[in-house]
Amino acid sequence: MACFSAIGSYHRGIMKAAPNRTVVTGTLRHCTPAADGVGGEIEIEVTANESPEPNADFIRPEVGQALRAFCGQASDLADARRLIGRRVCVHLTFLGGPAGGRAVVQTLKPG
Repeated sequence: MACFSAIGSYHRGIMKAAPNRTVVTGTLRHCTPAADGVGGEIEIEVTANESPEPNADFIRPEVGQALRAFCGQASDLADARRLIGRRVCVHLTFLGGPAGGRAVVQTLKPG
């Protein structure tokens, strides 16, 4: 039985998938609650891409880039509001499909 994936390849029974983990440090610039009241969006000015495999992750942040990400947890959004203007370390993942997607915050902490 063969296994195929849009993000990986199948070779001799071993599935190799692209990493879906991005780690950045930067300055938290904005934190905007979503209009529907569920989560919100943060914006980070990237100062370093500290991903395990920076050239292979899905988000591929670049130094100086304004990176926007969805923050779904109310506690993360509350933390973000307190950290505006400060240096942060953010762990992200990319959620999406063929029609597009977005970066999603997994953890956010002062950095």
